[in-house]
Amino acid sequence: MHEKGLDYDEAVLDVVSLIPSGKVLTYGDIAVILEKGGPRQVGAVMSRGGADVPWWRVLRADGKPPLGLEATAVGHYLDESTALRPVAERSREAGGSAGCRVDVQKSRWNPGPAEQAALQRIRADFHAAVPTWDEGPPELSEPDDGL
Repeated sequence: MHEKGLDYDEAVLDVVSLIPSGKVLTYGDIAVILEKGGPRQVGAVMSRGGADVPWWRVLRADGKPPLGLEATAVGHYLDESTALRPVAERSREAGGSAGCRVDVQKSRWNPGPAEQAALQRIRADFHAAVPTWDEGPPELSEPDDGL
């Protein structure tokens, strides 16, 4: 797959590219799959480089689409028959997304055996690129007091 392993951004985007039409994962789900980072780190990756992947399939745990992209995301959800649930009027008044959220319980992707194997390969490629300190941290250079 990748000769030198994957960096975090590549690993996140590779996971996102596997999410099938009509299914979703949360930012936290992806962090758990990679065994590294958290929802904020995954969200940061998506904000930098998710244009070539189905970015709308990655959302917050409450089912809200990505901020600023709600209308576009909802269009994708409707096209893909992603399970949605209405947003209460009070939630909309408080700044909630316009009209609906993804029903995460019904739409969360549950990978089958072949997809699990692909996710394990991505995780392994990512962890292969992460430096380990099995023999202790690398030696630091001596300080240069001549400054």
